[in-house]
Amino acid sequence: MEISSTASSSIVGKLLEEISWEKAQNYRKGGRGRENVLTAEVLVGLDFLPRTEFLGNILRSAHGASEARAQVAAEAEELQMHFLPGDLRLGSGNYKGQPFVQPDAVLETPSTYTLVEAKRIRYGSFQPEQLAREYVALMSNAGAARPVLLLLGVTPPVRVKGSGLLEIHDAVGRFLGPVLERVGDEALPTESELLDRIPEIFCWISWEELNACIAGSSQLRV
Repeated sequence: MEISSTASSSIVGKLLEEISWEKAQNYRKGGRGRENVLTAEVLVGLDFLPRTEFLGNILRSAHGASEARAQVAAEAEELQMHFLPGDLRLGSGNYKGQPFVQPDAVLETPSTYTLVEAKRIRYGSFQPEQLAREYVALMSNAGAARPVLLLLGVTPPVRVKGSGLLEIHDAVGRFLGPVLERVGDEALPTESELLDRIPEIFCWISWEELNACIAGSSQLRV
């Protein structure tokens, strides 16, 4: 359903306000809740805007996993967005104590499955195993779909608690082995296979770049 130009302008304005640097102080008081407010404003707003022009443009303007991003962008009109989808288990089993992650969103198209992790403006550190666990969760839940892991508000190298600044490959690889060992799912790709596939699966875009994409897409519709 096509939204009106008035509604579109209102949503764009709200999005630009929420992700502007001038609003950053409102999201630097700690707590996941405020991070979720920012993520909700952006993702829910993008869910209402014309997909190809806004969300598709953001995906095409991101970095990394170029083929995967292009595939998600090409299917943007059919995309289903699940904001705060709850627990995603690591591995194919279902047992007490099974590890899980709680991504900010999951995006599904007919042929792709994207896990979204967002960081607040002037984002803090990732937990030591966070990216490795999210990677394994993605591969455990993507099924036959093409897996994509999208980092919003991130520009590598990323800050990992206790390890300083790391490139994405190192931030995942340093902790991937222990995560896979605990999951113990032989159906998952091997550690070496997963490390080799990082460049085709991980992608990212900063809040400034996302802001510019939304503003540019809005101007094209005027």
